[in-house]
Amino acid sequence: MIGPNGSNAKRLRDAAALTQQAVDLFFRGDYGRALDKVERSLALNAEVGRTHCAKALCLLQMGQAREALACTEHALELDDADAVAYTTRAMCRHRLGETQGAEDDFARAVELGPDDYRVFYNAACYWAERGEEEKCREYFEAAMALAPAAFAAVAAADPDLARYSGREWFREVLAEVRKRGI
Repeated sequence: MIGPNGSNAKRLRDAAALTQQAVDLFFRGDYGRALDKVERSLALNAEVGRTHCAKALCLLQMGQAREALACTEHALELDDADAVAYTTRAMCRHRLGETQGAEDDFARAVELGPDDYRVFYNAACYWAERGEEEKCREYFEAAMALAPAAFAAVAAADPDLARYSGREWFREVLAEVRKRGI
């Protein structure tokens, strides 16, 4: 219910701000503080699937894959057409050793998010971890074709892709992204 002073709108804005703060902390590697912000956001608005995915990613980084998987299941209950939720669940399943489930989720994510570089990028990281260079390259090239130029620096430093970062194809893809300057 919306109060006379728009309190519902403020609550939703506050939840969104907390989620953004969590994302910023996550990318700085401060997973514990990020998790705290996400949980505070969810207390204000538990109806945003992406916020549950943010919680899952924090938990995953903190070694709590089973709990992270439960968060992605909740996100998918809220929106079963969210490519990011399928990608996040795939990462959880991979960490839990559920290879077929992870691959099925990545396939569904690509189907739902053909223009989302994060979907392809995370699939590339998955295939890199599995030692599947050709699949890694396929997804990495697709991701970088969609990604903003600034993302090239993130990709270049990603430990998940380290085994291929010295390859000529890898360097060429990053150089092409940087040249776009988007």
